[in-house]
Amino acid sequence: MSKKALGTCALTGNIGAFVKSHILPRSLTPKDQPGGRLIESDGFGYPRKQYDSWYDPNLVIRLGEDILEKIDDAAYKELHKSKLIWKSWESQSELNLIETAGQGVLVGLRDIEGLDQQTLGRFVVSVLWRAGSSNISAMKNFSVSALTLERARQVTLGREDFDPAMFPIRIFQYVTKGPIHNLAPMNHEVVYPDGRQESFFRIFSNGVFFHVVDVENSRGFNLDADLPPGRPSFITRVLGVDSGRFQVGQARRARSPQIAQALGALLPGFCFPARNAA
Repeated sequence: MSKKALGTCALTGNIGAFVKSHILPRSLTPKDQPGGRLIESDGFGYPRKQYDSWYDPNLVIRLGEDILEKIDDAAYKELHKSKLIWKSWESQSELNLIETAGQGVLVGLRDIEGLDQQTLGRFVVSVLWRAGSSNISAMKNFSVSALTLERARQVTLGREDFDPAMFPIRIFQYVTKGPIHNLAPMNHEVVYPDGRQESFFRIFSNGVFFHVVDVENSRGFNLDADLPPGRPSFITRVLGVDSGRFQVGQARRARSPQIAQALGALLPGFCFPARNAA
């Protein structure tokens, strides 16, 4: 057995033996077949097949990985309970969509109540920190400023609460299932017709995208996050391919102003010609 490398944990600052740490938890990177391979892409080169999802062997020590595992376990329960990931639902009718529209693609909204917003927000921020701090080749094109990384580290450690004003998050869910695959976190930006420019980090996991606004590099963006403080529910946007099998479930109670704002951001979030931010 090879000896583990020693070094400073990027998360805790403690010195110790590094342990293997996944950028995305294994629970959210399933395989089509046990023992098979995963399809992975960094958004630049051709997709590759791997036997394990991305991990960094020199990012954290055991203490840091224990913190990340607790974050991942708690977030998985929330994602599964709210049917936000592919593996948590079988039929679209389970999702209770409340607003739909689209030509060629299907877009809509879900109003999900009872979600632990701190748990999910801390998870998303922790993945942002992992990917931005990692030196593995699959993350080489993902860029996060030192200031944002340090803020994300403090949230990951639990020294600061998740703050949607600091890390505004929009959630996009695919409601038609595709091949199981992994996409590396990416930098993107969109320029709206009124001149607003929004840079964001895009994180994908088992059918759900998290768009985390890069507040340092955005101009005049609308602080319309899906995880607002003190709200009993949040709005998530949904997207599906128009296959003729789309069903709208019974609508849940919804707040019209919040839905109107989410609808306004829905199409730009999916349909702009994305480009990687420098």
